[in-house]
Amino acid sequence: MKNFTISLIICLGASLAVHAQDDTQAHLRENPEINMSAPEIPARDYPSYVNLDANHIQMNGADWQFLADRLARTDSARVDIVHIGDSHLQADMGTAVSRARLGESYGSAGRALIVPFKLAGTNEPVDYVISSSTPMVQSRLLKLPWATEMGFTGIGIKPEDNEFGITLSAKEPFDSVAVYYTGPGLTLLPDSTIMGQDGILEIALPDTTCAADLRFHAPAGTTLHGFNLVRGKSGVAYHVIGNNGATYGTYNMVPRFAGDVARFNPALIIISLGTNEAFNKTSNDEMWLQMSALVRDLRKACPGAALLLTTPSECQRKSTVRRKGRRRRTTYSVNVNVKRLRDVIMGFAEKEGIPVYDFYDVAGGTGSSFKWLADSTLNKDRIHLTRAGYTLQGNLFTDALEEALRNAASNY
Repeated sequence: MKNFTISLIICLGASLAVHAQDDTQAHLRENPEINMSAPEIPARDYPSYVNLDANHIQMNGADWQFLADRLARTDSARVDIVHIGDSHLQADMGTAVSRARLGESYGSAGRALIVPFKLAGTNEPVDYVISSSTPMVQSRLLKLPWATEMGFTGIGIKPEDNEFGITLSAKEPFDSVAVYYTGPGLTLLPDSTIMGQDGILEIALPDTTCAADLRFHAPAGTTLHGFNLVRGKSGVAYHVIGNNGATYGTYNMVPRFAGDVARFNPALIIISLGTNEAFNKTSNDEMWLQMSALVRDLRKACPGAALLLTTPSECQRKSTVRRKGRRRRTTYSVNVNVKRLRDVIMGFAEKEGIPVYDFYDVAGGTGSSFKWLADSTLNKDRIHLTRAGYTLQGNLFTDALEEALRNAASNY
């Protein structure tokens, strides 16, 4: 342990149209372009188009007293929260707000889970960097077939050399690193006595730091999936598993997904999916089945965890219309499948007794996407939010979450 290096370092119909193509915008959903330059957590001055009367978690009969009790003890114990989602989470903008605010309320246990998105060829949050000079075989959740084993983070990087280095840096300091991997094994160098077991390599650092240079040995076939950066043994660790283009069904494809999530011993699991199902025109029955499968597996693997579902806000889809003798024209219209699948999520949550945060209603419901677009809180692709939009969403969600926790705490 002593010798490894630490360095601080719209569909449009018309009689004249001869061709109309419904564009699912898969490329934009899997490779979003979002302006990251806005302030991270501006003042909570909510615009008039937000439905603050709806900004509450509907408990559906669930009792969160145990969750409130665990959070009341974060001065001496760590509480892990796992938030699962799609591209709305991969860039970690709204969730960064929740992480920061919960850290202020209950103490921060560090940056928590970070994922090597850039090494896998996709966008990464701005508050950490994972780098390596070793070439990597890349796998991403939505890029099939997978070139490596797939892990619960939706990312896989397989080093092409048996010995390789990884540099980790984050804005929040950490004093330990857990490396999640699949395959034959993973050993820390030069102290070869520190070896991974069951897909996790635990590394206690000699000092608290914001960066670490680590060197490993791995037999051929070993694939890395993520790193957990924590500090101390108390506070909240807010882990985000987000992948561009993800759906309930894609997470159901990942081997051992729920079992790997269980290794965090989460007190709360939040699931924010549905946007991509709306573009894929997923049927109500298929949506219900995929939700049932994921929730069933998570409940079985994490019996001590509270569950929370969220609904996606209204967005728009693009259509390209070609008219006789005219250039192609691109138009946008509300993606009505979002409202349909939002209703499925609400019905499923009620039937299963799972709390739900209805962001569709909070954001303003039907027609709200035009208001968000006019206010520059909806991105120009009309699917994702801007940095300001995600910050607004994160503050609204955290308001509702903290209210639900206060209500639960008042019951014991």
